[in-house]
Amino acid sequence: MSQQQQGRIGVEISNNVATVSLDNSKQYNALTKDMCLQLVGAFAGLSANPEVAAIVVTGAGANFSAGIAIDQMDLVLFDQPSADGLVNHFDLVDHAITSCPKPTIAVVRGNCFGGAWQLAAACDVQLAADNTRLAITPAKVGLVFPRPGIERLVQRVGQSRAKYLLFSGAGISMEEASEWGLFTRVVPLEKLDSEAAALLFQMSANSNFSIQHTKEAISLTGEGKPEPLLDAYWEELWRKNARSEDLKEGRAAFAAKRRPEFSWRFEGIN
Repeated sequence: MSQQQQGRIGVEISNNVATVSLDNSKQYNALTKDMCLQLVGAFAGLSANPEVAAIVVTGAGANFSAGIAIDQMDLVLFDQPSADGLVNHFDLVDHAITSCPKPTIAVVRGNCFGGAWQLAAACDVQLAADNTRLAITPAKVGLVFPRPGIERLVQRVGQSRAKYLLFSGAGISMEEASEWGLFTRVVPLEKLDSEAAALLFQMSANSNFSIQHTKEAISLTGEGKPEPLLDAYWEELWRKNARSEDLKEGRAAFAAKRRPEFSWRFEGIN
């Protein structure tokens, strides 16, 4: 298989926003092993890049993604580089996205099939166009949906609806997808890019300190950490918050009725 046939991950940085594009047009942007490796590397680099304050994940062209490339399923999900065990490269992609300390936004249009929803839902926010075609289809090829995908799906829609979606593999309307919470927002296709730009602009005016630590706190809460660990985490975070230069600047700017100039910048991978 040629490099072109294996797909690629595009990365562009503009105005402190990185756009990560899934690009495999012959397979509706389905993910190959090479693309998974590139995604993991891209997120590691962007997480550590001080010039990047937010990351957008989208599909090249008219589609988000068709999930895992069928002809590369063994390489992506059940790779066996040695006798030590199996490597699930899609799980590594999922972890790279969820562990990113910076805000991540999935911008979804067109096809969003199978593991593509899991990838989008790994991002902090999902903006979907009303022309999105959504179906979570592993049962149609004899596959069990990966653990992060099942956990995230049950968390979003509950057990009964998760079973309906996974047992049937049926597509659902964007009206239902929005109602069930499968995407953060569903907007008209012609407004998708402007909605994403507006959200990024709003975030750019806010404190990196607040965004990164809020993201971390929400993630820890969702993981169900034991109360003593959460108590210790919050005690330390509150001390940091009290000493934060961003808090001082935010209060001063509010009193002076001016736009704050926050100085704290996103830290690297946690």
